[in-house]
Amino acid sequence: MVLIISLLIAGYFSLPVCCSSSVDEAINICRDKLKDDPHFPKVQHSLAQLLESQLSDDVDISLVAEVVQLYRDVGNPHADVDEKRIPPAKVRFESLMRAAHMATDILRDNRQAISYYLFAMHLDGVDEVALLVAFEETLRLLLSPIKVELGESLQEIAPNGMLGAIGLDPLQLSIELCDYVETKCPEEPLVYELRGATLRQLKQPEMAYQSYNQALIKARERYHKCSQQGDEECFVQLKGFIKSSILAAAAAREAGISFDHQMSYLKAVEQFAAPILSSTRTYEDIEMQMEKDDLVKEIVELYNNMGIVEKKRGANSQAKVFFKKALKVNPKDGHALVHLASISTEEEDEQIISEVLELDREYVAGLFDGYSSRFENELVDVLKYKGHLLVYEATRDALGDSDATSIHTIIDLGCGTGLLGELIATEMPWVAIHGCDLSQRMVDISLNRRTDSDGKRSVYTTVRNLDATEFISNFGKESVDCVVASDVFIYVGDISSILDECSKRLVKGGLVGFTVESIDSGMRLLPSGRFGHSRQYIDHMAEKYGFQILSWKDSVLRQQAGSDVNGSVVVMKSI
Repeated sequence: MVLIISLLIAGYFSLPVCCSSSVDEAINICRDKLKDDPHFPKVQHSLAQLLESQLSDDVDISLVAEVVQLYRDVGNPHADVDEKRIPPAKVRFESLMRAAHMATDILRDNRQAISYYLFAMHLDGVDEVALLVAFEETLRLLLSPIKVELGESLQEIAPNGMLGAIGLDPLQLSIELCDYVETKCPEEPLVYELRGATLRQLKQPEMAYQSYNQALIKARERYHKCSQQGDEECFVQLKGFIKSSILAAAAAREAGISFDHQMSYLKAVEQFAAPILSSTRTYEDIEMQMEKDDLVKEIVELYNNMGIVEKKRGANSQAKVFFKKALKVNPKDGHALVHLASISTEEEDEQIISEVLELDREYVAGLFDGYSSRFENELVDVLKYKGHLLVYEATRDALGDSDATSIHTIIDLGCGTGLLGELIATEMPWVAIHGCDLSQRMVDISLNRRTDSDGKRSVYTTVRNLDATEFISNFGKESVDCVVASDVFIYVGDISSILDECSKRLVKGGLVGFTVESIDSGMRLLPSGRFGHSRQYIDHMAEKYGFQILSWKDSVLRQQAGSDVNGSVVVMKSI
């Protein structure tokens, strides 16, 4: 009843027929009303919200599909709906956006989601802010490593004639949408940034650079305008200016433009960014403080990119200056630590590196977000990666034929695109595999992965965008049979919290199978930007958290710069 009242207060949910004493009654009343009047937007909207409130973690796909269709019908009413009944533009927009989010997040149907975003973008009465939100969401899907088949007919995916004659290729549609939104929002940097991202995927680096440069011009103008108007703080505008400068410098590098020119972009914005770091002022306004904190994170990225330019031109001593500036602001910043580790030559640098126990999550997530579209091709085909095979074979051997059928639940930490999960799902179809990854793009890919055996069955029961420790902690005590982690601990560093959670969640005799890169002693960040773990370190961790090492096999994990990367595949048993 509280839910219904709150929806009534919200405005559009004001239909008397749905004001019953229980949600179930309200649902039945709405369904009955739609039998008599199947194209009544207010009732459709009410029913969609009521049904959505009943969704649980144990998702009923047919119910989700019904909710999505209802929201879609509210956003794009049937042709027979009288003009007086057509919902306000805001309600239509929000309904289409909700339908799109559910289509991609739950139904895993990006094509359907794109169609709803397109409808939302082209509603009469949609303001610029809403238009840009729908535009950004659409481009996110079109530029995703998960390629979308748009279908044989544009009418299947786009509102009638709204874009004219466009191709069926996602990147071509992306370009057309950038052109369309530019006519509506010619001063918006986001349009030029996303056009640049599209042109990069189209392998047109010079045109991509021109587009990113245009985004920089717009972002700079927006910041200067804010400053000249006497606004006390222009955190959002300055953040956009820095971001565009970084993107323009990177695009210049890809287009073969000189290091001096790349650095000029970054130095130009640094003069505006530096005073922010020297200010110790905090804000009582939470939103304002969050904007400042976000800006500081972008400044850290600015210093990292200045360091990268110097590193690529061979000026390592100057590069270290910028990486240390980034670390002064955020001592755990992954980009700065990894780059510093790769060029460290002095005792002072080694001291910084030796104290690193972990890399910040945002760095690792960003690393694999950017790598997701080419992950398997480069890792398996080019770098001859076989960590997933090693972990699967070692863990399967440890299980033995007689024990394998007793395994019901396996956790795949840092599941990536699902290489290891597919091996398990193909050979052990009775097992529920639950995966997690810090990269949302990797999560999206693994959620869409199917077994080779039939091409229809999903590899994973669930995949969550969480770090390993947090993900494992969601499982009940002694509810997991096996945990696997292929080339994951090399990006984690200190694995104590993971093993602690594993010891609590694994059944007695449960297994943990994983790979590590080999070093002689301890655990430390390597020049490669990955962590090395010694046998001594792993033995200590096993003893501390109640594990017995069943097998330890030294092996070549992959290639790097033409040389073998030596490591070990380890299987431990909970005792």
